[in-house]
Amino acid sequence: MSPAPSTAPEEAPVVAAKGPEGALLVELIIYNGDPVRDSWAYFIRSSSQPSVGVVIHAPGDVIEIRRHYNLAVASPVPVARIPLQWVDSRYIDEKVMLNDGNYKMEDTPVCVFEATVHRIKPVGVSSSTDEKNVSLSSQAFSGGWFRTE
Repeated sequence: MSPAPSTAPEEAPVVAAKGPEGALLVELIIYNGDPVRDSWAYFIRSSSQPSVGVVIHAPGDVIEIRRHYNLAVASPVPVARIPLQWVDSRYIDEKVMLNDGNYKMEDTPVCVFEATVHRIKPVGVSSSTDEKNVSLSSQAFSGGWFRTE
């Protein structure tokens, strides 16, 4: 069975290779959903290990946070990683977010960034529509940690 084509945009946003001091990069990671739609999650990468970070995912109607998650050894492996934005250090706490280097799955936010994402209502298990995607984007930008430029 061949993998479904990625739903990654043809042109990813332009994001600086290095962010402000203390900022962490938020990426959109996309997983192959063959034979149905691809699934996606936010990935906040560690400042020291680009493949290790925090995955914020909404499988169904709950938000799941995976701390100190290693994409290099994860299964399934994402088919795309799209840099979205550097998040300023005042909204994050890298040490706590990465659970002091220990893997953990939970649903409790530990910083302003995660609390803001946690307020976004999951769309539930359904086929995605443009209206739902616009709603999710609007909710994410309302947190103030993504710039609209």
